Amino acid sequence: MKESSAGSGCWSLLLVAAIVYGTYALTMWLRGTSGCPAYASEYSCWYLEDKATYDVFYWKNLAQDDEADNQLIASAVGLSQCRAKAIEHAARLREKWNDRAYICMLMEHGRYMEKHRLLPT
Repeated sequence: MKESSAGSGCWSLLLVAAIVYGTYALTMWLRGTSGCPAYASEYSCWYLEDKATYDVFYWKNLAQDDEADNQLIASAVGLSQCRAKAIEHAARLREKWNDRAYICMLMEHGRYMEKHRLLPT
């Protein structure tokens, strides 16, 4: 039995659509932009936790609520390293550690894109 040209055209269109979608999905995954609901982010969880570059900000004397105490202290790759650098900084200042005293600012193309803290495991 011979397949109609309309039927083969439909399969060709479906194949092209699948290839386009697959290429797009792979590109987004490799770039780390597939989304991460846990961090309410457009970037993938894997990218946020392991690959993203962050500027680490630390707010010393957090209870005093003085904006001048919020300072850039380091750069880091991944959220674990960001948190670790903040903990080291708190220790150097001899401050009791407070998870609210730091923030990781995700850098991309020289701009701040999102703010994050490492989620508890």
